[in-house]
Amino acid sequence: MLQTAKATFHRNMISMIRAYPWSFFLSHILSGIYTVLFAYFTYTYVFEGVLDSRFSNYAGTNDYLSYVFLGGALFSFAVSTLMNVSRSLITEQREGTLEALLLTPSSRKGYFLGNVTQQITRTLLEFLIILIFAFLLGLQFKHIHFLSAIFIWFCAVIGFFSQALLLGSVMLYFRDTYITQNTLFVTMAFVSGVTFPIGYLPEWVAPLSWMMPLTPALEAFRHSVLEGQGLAASGSQLLHLSFLSFLYLIVGSLGIKKTEKIVVEKIFS
Repeated sequence: MLQTAKATFHRNMISMIRAYPWSFFLSHILSGIYTVLFAYFTYTYVFEGVLDSRFSNYAGTNDYLSYVFLGGALFSFAVSTLMNVSRSLITEQREGTLEALLLTPSSRKGYFLGNVTQQITRTLLEFLIILIFAFLLGLQFKHIHFLSAIFIWFCAVIGFFSQALLLGSVMLYFRDTYITQNTLFVTMAFVSGVTFPIGYLPEWVAPLSWMMPLTPALEAFRHSVLEGQGLAASGSQLLHLSFLSFLYLIVGSLGIKKTEKIVVEKIFS
């Protein structure tokens, strides 16, 4: 498995450097920066720094800009991880290498592990750049708890990876990327508390937010960064995130196997 992961990581890194221009890398950074800028200008010039009285109760902080900046940065990281890992198999199909991949005895776990590891090396850099930009606009790190923040980020990566497996199986089955992934990303941005607390959502929409690993990941991450709280304060969010990660991992793994079988049958039928 480790050998497959290492080979996949090396191949994807070479492919990214040689085949994709820097504009592809910059586009992901700019999408996160746009979210940050939109929140900054809206809060500063449209609402003139005035918050609803319920915001602090829902969000646990009065610092709206830091709240949104963290949400935009982690959302951008989630989108990049989900998109690139979930599109790995359908990219193989488009490049004409899927048949060879499915027929080889290489570890599928190693293949996806290599994919997510390679993507993290890029998406983490995007995440840090967006945070630096947000810091220049007013993001506060006065009370950050570094160890808990790093642990929560790692748990979030596992959650996004697990969700990407299910998304990838759906993409491969329908042979579609844009409609599927964009529908998910828009839904995540709206219901996961990226720019506003989920307490503002209508009751019939709120349950959808708890199906997204981004929701508990964001809440726990904000606890550690904005409020300086340890892991104990985010116990319920981490438990929720672990449950979703396990559920998506099981369903996504089964979905990938089922979809691969269907694809092979279609190719050789």
